[in-house]
Amino acid sequence: MELNGPWFTDKKTNRTVLFKGVNLSGGTKLPVGMPSHQRHGYWVDYDRKVSFVGRPFPLDEADEHLQRLVSLGFNLLRFVVTWEAIEHEGPGIYDQDYIDYLVALLKKCQHYGLKAYIDPHQDSWSRHCGGSGHPGWTLTLAGLNPLNFPDTNAAIVHNLYPDPKEYPKMIWNTNYAKLAAATLFTLFFAGKTFAPKCIVNGVHVQDYLQSHYINSLQQVAKAIHANGLENTVVIGYDTMNEPGQGYLPIHRLDQLSKEDTDFKMGLTPTAYQGMLLGSGIPTKVENWEFKWNGPKKTSEELVNPDNVVAWLTDEELKRACDVFGWERDPSWTAGCIWALHGIWDKTTQQLLKPDYFATHPVTGKPTVYIDYWLEHVQSYASALRAIHSDAILFVQPPVLEVPPKMPSSLNRIVYAPHWYDGLTLVKKKWCSYNVDFINLNRGKYGTGPLRFLRALRVGEKAIRQCFVDQLKTIQTEGLENVGNYPCILGEIGIPYDLEVSDSSNTSSLAYWWHWCLSFFTQASQVAETSINSANSPQNRALDANFNALEKNLLNYTLWNYMSDNSQEWGDEWNGEDLSVFQAPANAALTTPSAKHPEYSDDLEAVITSDSIAESSSSSNTVVATPNSTTKKMPWNAADDYMDRMTNASTDSLQGLLQQTQQQTNVRNVISLHRPHPMLTAGIPTGINFSSPTESASAIFEYTMHYQPQCDGPTEIYVPSCYFPLPPEETKITVSVGTWKVQTTHKAYWTLLWTIDQGDAIPDATLKIQGVSVV
Repeated sequence: MELNGPWFTDKKTNRTVLFKGVNLSGGTKLPVGMPSHQRHGYWVDYDRKVSFVGRPFPLDEADEHLQRLVSLGFNLLRFVVTWEAIEHEGPGIYDQDYIDYLVALLKKCQHYGLKAYIDPHQDSWSRHCGGSGHPGWTLTLAGLNPLNFPDTNAAIVHNLYPDPKEYPKMIWNTNYAKLAAATLFTLFFAGKTFAPKCIVNGVHVQDYLQSHYINSLQQVAKAIHANGLENTVVIGYDTMNEPGQGYLPIHRLDQLSKEDTDFKMGLTPTAYQGMLLGSGIPTKVENWEFKWNGPKKTSEELVNPDNVVAWLTDEELKRACDVFGWERDPSWTAGCIWALHGIWDKTTQQLLKPDYFATHPVTGKPTVYIDYWLEHVQSYASALRAIHSDAILFVQPPVLEVPPKMPSSLNRIVYAPHWYDGLTLVKKKWCSYNVDFINLNRGKYGTGPLRFLRALRVGEKAIRQCFVDQLKTIQTEGLENVGNYPCILGEIGIPYDLEVSDSSNTSSLAYWWHWCLSFFTQASQVAETSINSANSPQNRALDANFNALEKNLLNYTLWNYMSDNSQEWGDEWNGEDLSVFQAPANAALTTPSAKHPEYSDDLEAVITSDSIAESSSSSNTVVATPNSTTKKMPWNAADDYMDRMTNASTDSLQGLLQQTQQQTNVRNVISLHRPHPMLTAGIPTGINFSSPTESASAIFEYTMHYQPQCDGPTEIYVPSCYFPLPPEETKITVSVGTWKVQTTHKAYWTLLWTIDQGDAIPDATLKIQGVSVV
């Protein structure tokens, strides 16, 4: 894979690659048999004996899932791994069984023609801080006791929540600012500066943590290299997922951020209050609620009245050091690290250095988190490129922030930010209004409370444009700061457990009316809409997200595909439910390769623009011929597809296809099925897709700047469910050149658009018109 300015290009043909990807998978955050809502088995023996072998799914189920991803048009995987999965047993002890499993799964991906980049995933440091990612022993190393986090508000952990079903929506994200995660991120990125006494085995804890983190990812890179998976499958590595900033951005430890766009929810202690609570000192803490125009304080509550301590006792710490082979420097005593460094006094309970993290303790220079982050990223990139020399580095700065200028030493990089429709994510409802949050955050709407009204968008048309505008800002910031490199949305997606929609009318006037009524109407009074209908909130939300990506011609990896998503617990992690897949209840997976180890002869069904023009009487004939160069398919896919195409009417076929997909995926959301340009003989200049409804046909329009130096046609993935093979119901028109249909699977076909001209063509256009929802 090559980088050509803001585009990915195929090295052999020089064609532009536009990635349509998915994260595989949210399930990899969790050990086998330990969902976040389960208390049993949590924090036993420092959680050293957990296993991630079989996450995201067992190898014998891989064909079923990977084939489904290909049939949905995905060509890239953001391949989720965690430090915990690799090195959970203890420092320097790597789970070779897990690494072998990763290699075997990546080989499966190679068989299906999928590319991948490795995502070293974490959320709010670790599972034990209410998130995911890093080993439990890292908290023990810092001297913390995860079992005492709930009472001390050091973290809100789903496994330890009194009633897991009542775990608040998106509350896990507040853990970044709480004692446990904030302490670990500070130690990881800037411990030598702000916690110089924290030395273990003669090494500062910052170097100890970073070296073990990087070395664990090197074990994966070495296995990928040794098995010939570099570039053929794995094209690069992401930087740490959604990195936390710890205490570094905090200028006053006794104050909450005054930014009214910062996320506050539930009990929200100041950094200093968090330190008091962690040391067993009861403290009154503010309660906050998230609303459309920012967080609002609702009450105060006394926390930790029973004087529970989040730090290990001397005896507990000694036992842990014996288990893991640690010898602490004598100056690093048990208890609060920040009291040890003179920030506050435990005896008087006085804050002594409220601005401790605002400046460097020695030089006095202002603290800039991104400087520490960049130093780590450079070390990380060098270590991985020592193994995978031409690996692409997918750069992911802190979420929702303007990216920094990249040092010239970092080349072959891709800007990989994340974006979610935050209002829908938190409220779990497709609202009749939304907010242009990114541009609000960037100051586009001025200052003061009125800026929220200026950023408010009402009505579906305005909301969709608002999403387009936000992604455009993100993309532009990448070009201006990261450099002239591609941009990929590493995460974007919707929650599928949305409340029922409060309006079926998408006009602004209707939205205003229903928005007003929503204050007086209970959700139960609204008729339920099927998730697979055109008017479902899931379909409208997902289509708005896809539309924003396509309008900006962005690469993306959707969050996420989870094989064991369930109706009751969603993604099995912190109440999230963003998987594009959910198996029907009691459904058994079918595994083509297990039943039929050998695939049948490949078939290519060919329909051309010339054949349709020559003979309307024979234009509905599909010719199947052996073709050893096309992608292999499951054993019966070609025969099944050809039989249906030649013997069924269009309406019955489309109904059968849609029914079949719903039988294998409860979340057969209409807008998930959309054409996508996989390879372009030139530069993409525009995508416009109209998702089908019961009364309107699906329409896909694509424009490009044709470049004759590209070798091969433009290849477009087309889903069969709303675009049956032409010429019966699907109409194809091109402004220049010829087209040809090639099909290899019952769920989709590939359109080849060939232009045989020696000169560049700036506005070559293709249009595919399909069918409506049956």
